[in-house]
Amino acid sequence: MKAINFFLALAILAYWITMNSLVILRERENRSLDQYRAGVSEFLGTSLLRERWLGIYRKNRKIGYTGYTFEKVFAAEGVEVQSTLESKMQMDFLGISRKVEMDGTLVLDGDMKPLRLQLDISVESIASLTVLGALRADQFVLTVKQGKVPLLEIPLPREELHLGNGLVPVLPVAGFEVGETFKVPCFDPITMSRAVANVKVASKAAREIDGFTVDVYCLETTFRGLTSKSWVTGAGELVRQEFGPPLDDIVLRRDTRAGARRAFQR
Repeated sequence: MKAINFFLALAILAYWITMNSLVILRERENRSLDQYRAGVSEFLGTSLLRERWLGIYRKNRKIGYTGYTFEKVFAAEGVEVQSTLESKMQMDFLGISRKVEMDGTLVLDGDMKPLRLQLDISVESIASLTVLGALRADQFVLTVKQGKVPLLEIPLPREELHLGNGLVPVLPVAGFEVGETFKVPCFDPITMSRAVANVKVASKAAREIDGFTVDVYCLETTFRGLTSKSWVTGAGELVRQEFGPPLDDIVLRRDTRAGARRAFQR
């Protein structure tokens, strides 16, 4: 009997430890997501629209660009955050250079959870796909089409989502503190899946930008096993982004809309 009581006590203790551990992990995840939401709010501030344009360079040769707009919209259902992606780059497929294009719009509610998505992806002379996202019950369901023909459906949990550009996410966040970390669920258009970007504010240093010395933060982001370093001002202006292997010869640099698009218009 004593042995039974002993093992019963152990089982109760193990259950208590497990449940409390899950609660703590969930609280940490919620705090992380709260930091992301706060960062987006800080990024938008009193502005209803912000843009971010970056040239993509490999070994100092421009191979493409990526551009985002982030807009806060007061819809009948409440506040929405609408983000658009415009990305074009030259990539090698089996030794042949082809243009890859992505154009998309993602609409989120005030809690940064997805409402609808449309993303057009094309690889020159190979394929063109459209990804549509819509609410269905408690899920956000993606439908992948080629032309008008549905190819597959991908159900995702209806959780915070950011539209990636196929590289490492360029996050619309501001208001950093050195040492803080947060997680951002992202939709990766390359793998057609949801993956989490882990972000750490690694350091802060002065850097010359457009002839002025400005304090910038170094953000280390890990996404799909690839780590990047982004230099971002306190207001969320992305100045430069560098990648680790195997993309360590690629750099993204801040640009204007016209400058980014130059030589890559249709």
